[in-house]
Amino acid sequence: MRILASVIALVAASSVFAGTPTTADLLKKASTTAKKDGKNVLVIFHASWCGWCHRFDKFLDTTDEGKLVKGALEVVHITVQEDPKHKADENAGGIELMEKLGGKMAGLPFMAILDAKTGKMIVNSLRTSGDARTNTGYPAAPEEVSHFAKMLKLGAPKMGDGSVSKVSGWLTANAPK
Repeated sequence: MRILASVIALVAASSVFAGTPTTADLLKKASTTAKKDGKNVLVIFHASWCGWCHRFDKFLDTTDEGKLVKGALEVVHITVQEDPKHKADENAGGIELMEKLGGKMAGLPFMAILDAKTGKMIVNSLRTSGDARTNTGYPAAPEEVSHFAKMLKLGAPKMGDGSVSKVSGWLTANAPK
């Protein structure tokens, strides 16, 4: 079953926070734009308290390499796991979508790339580490940067190897010490 259709059904059955768009609304808008532009959708699950989420957003918004990612994928943020003070900022249906995409125990930021036409997941930020699956989150460690590059290669077909290498190089060179 299509992930987007499932989320729409979940959200329709749930209460909607006043003034905060639902996950279904955000995905519908992102998918429409992505289809029009020939892109897929990068879904980023985040929260206001998540420092790594803010760091990733800063990368996307302020670096040439982040702009390469945004040029190749339609980025949509889904707010989940907020503290009680910011609970009203959560997007209804967000946690359910995060779980459907494999991020139930992943931590934040959790990311997945969805096919804009079908709504199906292409790849998520979970990678195999030894015998376990672990979330890449903000790609800083070499294995995280490598997995993020894999995500881009699988989910952003318009992004060539040279652009993926530039993104990986920047993340490696600017990894927190």
